[in-house]
Amino acid sequence: MPSAALQHWTNDRTLRLTAVGVHCGVSATVDPLLAEESLRAYVMLLSGHFQGFCRDLYTECSQVITSAAPVNLQLALQSQLATEVKLDSGNPTVEAIRKDFERFGFMLDFNVNHANGPRLTHLGQLNKWRNAVAHQKPVPPAGVPPLTLAAVQGWRTSCDELAAWLDGFVYNKMAVILGRAPW
Repeated sequence: MPSAALQHWTNDRTLRLTAVGVHCGVSATVDPLLAEESLRAYVMLLSGHFQGFCRDLYTECSQVITSAAPVNLQLALQSQLATEVKLDSGNPTVEAIRKDFERFGFMLDFNVNHANGPRLTHLGQLNKWRNAVAHQKPVPPAGVPPLTLAAVQGWRTSCDELAAWLDGFVYNKMAVILGRAPW
C-alpha cells in the first residue's frame, strides 16, 4: 500500500508537473525566450515537488514512529524528529534524503536497486540545474547536459521512479521497526 506522500505525488504533484511539461512543449513553438524561461521554471518545480514528496514521506514516518511511542514520550520524540530536517531547506540530494531518513535507525541504501544508479545521476543533474537556475547563472553547470525539455522529462521520470522505490523501501524498513504495516 502506498504512503499518503506517494499518493499525493501521484495524484497531485505529477499532474501539476505534467501540465508544466505540456506548457514547455507549447512555449517552445511560440517564443524561444519563453521556452527557456519555462524550462527553468520546470526545473525549479520538479526539484521542489520531489523535495516536497521526500519531506512528506519523512513527516509521515515521523508521525507513525511517534504514535507508536508511549504518550509521555511523543512530544519529545516528535520534537527531535522535526529538528534540523535537511529536506526542510536544502535540495533533495541523496545525502540530505539519506541523512533525514537514517534518523529512524535504518540505512537508506539506494544501491540495493541497480536501477537507482542512473536515477541518482539524473537527480544530481537536476539539483545542479536547480542551483544554476535559482542563482541566475547564465551558463549551464559543468558536467550536466544542456537544459532541454527531453532532459527535464528524463529527470522527471527518474524522480517518479525514485519516489516509488523510496516509498517501498521505507515501507519495508518501517514495517520491521514497528512490527506491523506502517500505513
